[in-house]
Amino acid sequence: MDFRKIFATGIFFLFLTGLSAYERVAVVLPFKSGGELHTFFYCFNEVSEGKKIAEEVFHVKKYDELARGQRERMIPVPLGTNVGYYDWAIFCYGDEFWLFENKNGFLWGRGTLLSEPRD
Repeated sequence: MDFRKIFATGIFFLFLTGLSAYERVAVVLPFKSGGELHTFFYCFNEVSEGKKIAEEVFHVKKYDELARGQRERMIPVPLGTNVGYYDWAIFCYGDEFWLFENKNGFLWGRGTLLSEPRD
């Protein structure tokens, strides 16, 4: 086998292992009373990936409860971001943890209060 083919195959597999199943997307959310919240959404397509993010990044154990529960239409998908490319998103701010489903141009969500505020 040619050395170049082996090298190219190795680079390809290194590239694949570096890919993440989620994307951290910067989002600006406007307040109804004025002002803006600059934050991040963790976006993904597989519900199981959301559980990993909830536990590993935010140390949240209530993910399954949120994923099974009824969600309400919350906000339009933020324009100018990659949030719309994904089926699900997680948002955590202070003592609130939210799980959103992307459908019909809106984020449908359900949240919970945490025992300790997160950054």
